[in-house]
Amino acid sequence: MRPRSSAGLQAWPTSRPQGLHYFLLVVLSVPALAHAQAAPKNLQILPKDTPAPQVVAQMQQFTRALGVQCAYCHVEQTAPLLSVEELQAQQAAAAAAQAAAAAAPPAAAGRGRGRGRGPQGPQMDFAADDKRQKLVARVMMSMVKGVNTKYAVKLECATCHRGVAIPAQLSDLLRQTMLGKGEGAAVVQYRELRQQYLNTGAYDFREATLLDLGRESLGTRKPDDALAWLQLNVEFYPRSAPSFIELAKAHLAKRDRESAVADLTRALAIDPSNADALRELARLKK
Repeated sequence: MRPRSSAGLQAWPTSRPQGLHYFLLVVLSVPALAHAQAAPKNLQILPKDTPAPQVVAQMQQFTRALGVQCAYCHVEQTAPLLSVEELQAQQAAAAAAQAAAAAAPPAAAGRGRGRGRGPQGPQMDFAADDKRQKLVARVMMSMVKGVNTKYAVKLECATCHRGVAIPAQLSDLLRQTMLGKGEGAAVVQYRELRQQYLNTGAYDFREATLLDLGRESLGTRKPDDALAWLQLNVEFYPRSAPSFIELAKAHLAKRDRESAVADLTRALAIDPSNADALRELARLKK
């Protein structure tokens, strides 16, 4: 059966042997494909004579930069239905393999582990153009190539993606969640993203991100949203005097004078010379 070969990043001929099936891993390894007999086909951005190991290495860079796997861009093929004879042959082969493994000495089994076995996983139709992500990938590859050539720089996928498939500002993601699902969902999202990406550079988790969202919410007369952002910020930045000052403003908007005084007192404990906190606290104590 000939593989589909529309305009794709690359295509690998696939065959469907009778009996026991071996499938390609979604995340392909360079050593495994380095021995493949067939060269990749339909390369549109990479040179058409690019060796298979080099193509696979490029694809692996994409998966790492975007934090995805091959199936993000490529189509998974469904394994064909087996006839009764094929199923019986598959079962017999599996039983024989189990019996051989059980009979083998432990040392021999250890030395031979993993050898001679095809990697397990779904087959991929690398030539198919069914997924929009693949079309976008071509555009992005061309853009990066053009920028690097014109400006003599070394822009890579990871430069912008940093482990996420769709780069975005953290404040934009949180704002969208807050508007669509409420403050509880936005706070959960922040915690999850921080836990997963804190040390990757994918998002800006510095003090100013939540502080600016709090100020923005106050400016649009949403004190409840502001409290959610600012209370979360002082949890991670307990010595953020500006956050406590903004918290005081949010509490005042909620007519909670006592909490506002406590916020300003904490701000002054962190920064005794803060003019804003001194002025506002003096006004509230009159």
